[in-house]
Amino acid sequence: MSSRMNDSMGESRTTLLRVGVLVVIAALVATAVWLGARGRTDDSRGTDKTSGDSSSQTGQQGQNVSVDQVAPETAPADGVEIPTGAEVVDGYPTRFPQTDLGAVALQVEVTKAQVGFDYDQAAAVAGLYANPEDKAVFEQRARDAVALRRQQAGVPKEGDVPPPASYAVTPIAYTLEELDTGYYAVNLLSYVTLTTANGKVSDGLYAGTQLMRWIEVDGVGDWRLVQGSDEDIEHLVSTGQPRAVAPGTPEYKQAGWIPIKGAPQ
Repeated sequence: MSSRMNDSMGESRTTLLRVGVLVVIAALVATAVWLGARGRTDDSRGTDKTSGDSSSQTGQQGQNVSVDQVAPETAPADGVEIPTGAEVVDGYPTRFPQTDLGAVALQVEVTKAQVGFDYDQAAAVAGLYANPEDKAVFEQRARDAVALRRQQAGVPKEGDVPPPASYAVTPIAYTLEELDTGYYAVNLLSYVTLTTANGKVSDGLYAGTQLMRWIEVDGVGDWRLVQGSDEDIEHLVSTGQPRAVAPGTPEYKQAGWIPIKGAPQ
Protein backbone atom coordinates (compact mmCIF):
# COMPACT_ATOMS: atom_id res chain seq x y z
CA MET A 1 0.00 0.00 0.00
CA SER A 2 1.33 3.40 -0.82
CA SER A 3 0.54 7.02 -0.02
CA ARG A 4 1.10 10.12 -2.07
CA MET A 5 1.17 13.81 -1.25
CA ASN A 6 2.42 16.62 -3.48
CA ASP A 7 2.64 20.30 -2.55
CA SER A 8 2.56 23.50 -4.62
CA MET A 9 2.17 27.19 -3.84
CA GLY A 10 -1.25 28.82 -3.60
CA GLU A 11 -3.95 30.22 -1.35
CA SER A 12 -7.24 28.75 -0.05
CA ARG A 13 -7.01 25.49 -1.97
CA THR A 14 -6.80 21.82 -0.98
CA THR A 15 -4.42 18.94 -1.46
CA LEU A 16 -5.94 15.50 -1.84
CA LEU A 17 -4.13 12.41 -0.55
CA ARG A 18 -4.77 8.90 -1.80
CA VAL A 19 -4.33 6.56 1.17
CA GLY A 20 -5.54 3.15 2.21
CA VAL A 21 -5.14 3.09 6.00
CA LEU A 22 -4.62 6.27 7.99
CA VAL A 23 -7.03 6.77 10.84
CA VAL A 24 -8.90 3.52 11.34
CA ILE A 25 -7.22 0.16 11.22
CA ALA A 26 -7.70 -1.56 7.90
CA ALA A 27 -10.33 0.76 6.47
CA LEU A 28 -12.44 -1.03 3.90
CA VAL A 29 -13.11 2.12 1.91
CA ALA A 30 -11.20 5.28 2.70
CA THR A 31 -10.73 8.79 1.38
CA ALA A 32 -8.67 11.65 2.76
CA VAL A 33 -8.59 15.36 2.01
CA TRP A 34 -5.73 17.49 3.27
CA LEU A 35 -6.60 21.14 3.80
CA GLY A 36 -4.55 24.32 4.03
CA ALA A 37 -2.88 27.02 1.94
CA ARG A 38 -0.91 24.61 -0.19
CA GLY A 39 -2.38 24.58 -3.70
CA ARG A 40 -4.31 21.75 -5.25
CA THR A 41 -2.15 19.20 -7.04
CA ASP A 42 -4.13 15.99 -7.16
CA ASP A 43 -7.71 14.79 -7.05
CA SER A 44 -8.10 11.12 -6.37
CA ARG A 45 -10.08 8.73 -4.23
CA GLY A 46 -8.76 5.48 -2.87
CA THR A 47 -10.29 2.19 -1.97
CA ASP A 48 -8.70 -0.58 -0.03
CA LYS A 49 -10.35 -3.98 -0.36
CA THR A 50 -9.72 -6.42 2.44
CA SER A 51 -10.87 -9.98 2.32
CA GLY A 52 -12.06 -12.47 4.85
CA ASP A 53 -13.92 -15.72 5.07
CA SER A 54 -17.65 -15.97 5.58
CA SER A 55 -17.24 -17.28 9.14
CA SER A 56 -17.27 -13.70 10.37
CA GLN A 57 -20.76 -13.31 8.94
CA THR A 58 -22.51 -14.94 11.85
CA GLY A 59 -20.07 -14.09 14.60
CA GLN A 60 -18.77 -16.13 17.48
CA GLN A 61 -22.07 -17.83 18.30
CA GLY A 62 -23.12 -18.63 14.71
CA GLN A 63 -26.30 -16.55 14.87
CA ASN A 64 -27.45 -13.01 14.32
CA VAL A 65 -28.56 -11.06 17.39
CA SER A 66 -31.10 -8.27 17.09
CA VAL A 67 -30.26 -4.80 18.35
CA ASP A 68 -32.41 -1.76 19.06
CA GLN A 69 -32.74 0.79 16.26
CA VAL A 70 -32.27 4.19 17.89
CA ALA A 71 -30.26 6.14 15.30
CA PRO A 72 -32.38 8.98 13.85
CA GLU A 73 -32.98 9.05 10.11
CA THR A 74 -32.72 12.83 10.16
CA ALA A 75 -30.03 14.33 12.38
CA PRO A 76 -31.07 16.84 15.06
CA ALA A 77 -29.76 20.35 14.54
CA ASP A 78 -27.18 19.91 17.28
CA GLY A 79 -26.11 16.44 16.12
CA VAL A 80 -26.53 12.92 17.48
CA GLU A 81 -25.21 11.99 20.91
CA ILE A 82 -23.03 8.90 20.70
CA PRO A 83 -23.27 6.56 23.71
CA THR A 84 -20.32 5.55 25.84
CA GLY A 85 -19.20 2.14 27.04
CA ALA A 86 -20.42 0.77 30.36
CA GLU A 87 -16.97 -0.54 31.33
CA VAL A 88 -13.33 0.40 30.83
CA VAL A 89 -10.54 -2.06 30.03
CA ASP A 90 -6.95 -0.80 30.14
CA GLY A 91 -8.24 2.72 29.76
CA TYR A 92 -10.48 1.99 26.77
CA PRO A 93 -14.31 1.94 26.85
CA THR A 94 -16.06 -1.40 26.25
CA ARG A 95 -19.57 -2.87 26.69
CA PHE A 96 -21.32 -0.52 24.31
CA PRO A 97 -25.13 -0.47 24.16
CA GLN A 98 -26.88 -3.18 22.13
CA THR A 99 -28.17 -0.57 19.69
CA ASP A 100 -27.19 0.62 16.23
CA LEU A 101 -25.57 3.69 17.80
CA GLY A 102 -23.51 1.33 19.94
CA ALA A 103 -21.85 0.19 16.70
CA VAL A 104 -21.06 3.82 15.89
CA ALA A 105 -19.66 4.25 19.40
CA LEU A 106 -17.19 1.42 18.81
CA GLN A 107 -16.00 2.99 15.54
CA VAL A 108 -15.51 6.31 17.33
CA GLU A 109 -13.42 4.74 20.10
CA VAL A 110 -11.32 2.69 17.67
CA THR A 111 -10.58 5.82 15.65
CA LYS A 112 -9.70 7.92 18.69
CA ALA A 113 -7.40 5.21 20.05
CA GLN A 114 -5.46 4.54 16.83
CA VAL A 115 -3.53 7.79 16.61
CA GLY A 116 -0.09 7.16 18.05
CA PHE A 117 3.25 5.82 16.83
CA ASP A 118 3.46 2.87 19.23
CA TYR A 119 3.12 -0.53 17.53
CA ASP A 120 2.29 -2.45 20.70
CA GLN A 121 -0.37 0.06 21.80
CA ALA A 122 -2.03 -0.06 18.40
CA ALA A 123 -2.05 -3.87 18.35
CA ALA A 124 -3.43 -4.01 21.89
CA VAL A 125 -6.34 -1.73 20.94
CA ALA A 126 -7.05 -3.82 17.85
CA GLY A 127 -7.04 -7.00 19.90
CA LEU A 128 -9.36 -5.49 22.48
CA TYR A 129 -12.01 -4.43 19.97
CA ALA A 130 -11.76 -7.20 17.35
CA ASN A 131 -13.77 -10.36 16.98
CA PRO A 132 -11.49 -13.02 18.57
CA GLU A 133 -11.58 -14.98 15.31
CA ASP A 134 -10.16 -11.96 13.48
CA LYS A 135 -7.84 -10.70 16.24
CA ALA A 136 -4.52 -11.56 14.58
CA VAL A 137 -5.58 -9.91 11.33
CA PHE A 138 -6.59 -6.66 12.99
CA GLU A 139 -3.46 -6.58 15.15
CA GLN A 140 -1.29 -6.82 12.04
CA ARG A 141 -3.29 -4.13 10.29
CA ALA A 142 -2.88 -1.89 13.33
CA ARG A 143 0.89 -2.31 13.15
CA ASP A 144 0.80 -1.55 9.42
CA ALA A 145 -1.16 1.63 10.14
CA VAL A 146 1.47 2.75 12.66
CA ALA A 147 4.22 2.14 10.10
CA LEU A 148 2.33 4.33 7.63
CA ARG A 149 1.84 7.11 10.18
CA ARG A 150 5.55 7.03 11.02
CA GLN A 151 6.40 7.27 7.33
CA GLN A 152 4.05 10.21 6.81
CA ALA A 153 5.45 12.00 9.87
CA GLY A 154 9.04 11.49 8.69
CA VAL A 155 10.14 9.65 11.83
CA PRO A 156 12.16 6.44 12.21
CA LYS A 157 10.35 3.20 11.46
CA GLU A 158 11.32 1.92 14.91
CA GLY A 159 12.12 3.49 18.26
CA ASP A 160 11.28 6.80 19.92
CA VAL A 161 9.44 9.49 17.98
CA PRO A 162 11.15 12.89 18.22
CA PRO A 163 9.05 15.99 18.87
CA PRO A 164 7.20 17.80 17.44
CA ALA A 165 5.90 14.83 15.43
CA SER A 166 2.31 14.02 16.39
CA TYR A 167 -0.97 12.75 15.02
CA ALA A 168 -4.40 13.81 16.29
CA VAL A 169 -7.89 12.84 15.15
CA THR A 170 -11.39 14.03 16.07
CA PRO A 171 -14.47 12.14 14.79
CA ILE A 172 -17.14 14.59 13.64
CA ALA A 173 -19.84 12.70 11.68
CA TYR A 174 -21.03 9.23 10.72
CA THR A 175 -23.26 7.22 8.43
CA LEU A 176 -24.66 3.78 9.18
CA GLU A 177 -25.75 0.87 6.98
CA GLU A 178 -27.37 -2.28 8.31
CA LEU A 179 -26.00 -5.29 6.41
CA ASP A 180 -27.79 -7.94 8.48
CA THR A 181 -29.33 -8.33 11.92
CA GLY A 182 -26.82 -7.01 14.45
CA TYR A 183 -24.31 -6.29 11.68
CA TYR A 184 -23.40 -2.83 10.38
CA ALA A 185 -21.05 -0.91 8.15
CA VAL A 186 -20.08 2.27 10.00
CA ASN A 187 -18.58 5.19 8.10
CA LEU A 188 -16.81 7.85 10.14
CA LEU A 189 -15.68 11.33 9.10
CA SER A 190 -12.86 12.85 11.17
CA TYR A 191 -10.64 15.90 11.38
CA VAL A 192 -6.97 14.94 11.28
CA THR A 193 -3.84 16.92 12.16
CA LEU A 194 -0.45 15.47 11.24
CA THR A 195 2.72 17.19 12.45
CA THR A 196 5.94 15.95 10.90
CA ALA A 197 9.34 15.69 12.55
CA ASN A 198 10.40 18.98 10.93
CA GLY A 199 7.32 20.79 12.25
CA LYS A 200 5.17 20.88 9.11
CA VAL A 201 1.49 20.74 10.07
CA SER A 202 -1.20 19.35 7.75
CA ASP A 203 -4.88 19.59 8.67
CA GLY A 204 -7.33 17.38 6.87
CA LEU A 205 -10.49 15.32 6.71
CA TYR A 206 -10.60 11.54 6.64
CA ALA A 207 -13.45 9.12 5.93
CA GLY A 208 -13.13 5.42 6.71
CA THR A 209 -15.41 2.39 6.90
CA GLN A 210 -15.43 -0.53 9.33
CA LEU A 211 -17.68 -3.56 9.78
CA MET A 212 -19.18 -4.06 13.26
CA ARG A 213 -21.09 -7.05 14.63
CA TRP A 214 -22.75 -7.68 17.99
CA ILE A 215 -20.99 -10.79 19.30
CA GLU A 216 -21.01 -12.75 22.55
CA VAL A 217 -17.53 -13.59 23.84
CA ASP A 218 -17.35 -15.73 26.99
CA GLY A 219 -21.02 -15.04 27.59
CA VAL A 220 -20.68 -11.26 27.35
CA GLY A 221 -22.14 -9.37 24.39
CA ASP A 222 -20.46 -6.35 22.82
CA TRP A 223 -19.76 -4.74 19.46
CA ARG A 224 -16.66 -6.10 17.70
CA LEU A 225 -14.67 -5.31 14.58
CA VAL A 226 -15.04 -8.08 11.99
CA GLN A 227 -13.39 -8.75 8.65
CA GLY A 228 -16.60 -9.45 6.82
CA SER A 229 -16.92 -11.64 3.75
CA ASP A 230 -15.70 -10.87 0.25
CA GLU A 231 -19.32 -10.29 -0.71
CA ASP A 232 -19.81 -7.70 2.02
CA ILE A 233 -16.74 -5.78 0.98
CA GLU A 234 -17.57 -5.93 -2.72
CA HIS A 235 -21.01 -4.56 -1.84
CA LEU A 236 -19.51 -1.60 0.02
CA VAL A 237 -17.05 -0.86 -2.74
CA SER A 238 -19.62 -1.16 -5.52
CA THR A 239 -22.22 1.01 -3.81
CA GLY A 240 -19.65 3.61 -2.81
CA GLN A 241 -19.12 5.02 0.64
CA PRO A 242 -19.34 8.68 1.76
CA ARG A 243 -16.29 10.74 0.83
CA ALA A 244 -14.29 13.06 3.05
CA VAL A 245 -15.98 16.41 2.52
CA ALA A 246 -16.21 19.50 4.68
CA PRO A 247 -19.21 20.10 6.95
CA GLY A 248 -21.55 22.80 5.71
CA THR A 249 -20.94 22.06 2.04
CA PRO A 250 -23.56 20.72 -0.39
CA GLU A 251 -21.39 17.62 -0.83
CA TYR A 252 -21.52 16.94 2.91
CA LYS A 253 -25.31 16.98 2.92
CA GLN A 254 -25.52 14.93 -0.26
CA ALA A 255 -23.23 12.27 1.24
CA GLY A 256 -25.66 11.87 4.13
CA TRP A 257 -23.17 12.61 6.91
CA ILE A 258 -24.83 12.87 10.33
CA PRO A 259 -22.97 15.20 12.73
CA ILE A 260 -21.85 13.94 16.12
CA LYS A 261 -23.10 16.07 19.00
CA GLY A 262 -20.34 18.16 20.57
CA ALA A 263 -17.88 17.63 17.71
CA PRO A 264 -16.52 20.64 15.79
CA GLN A 265 -18.31 21.33 12.53
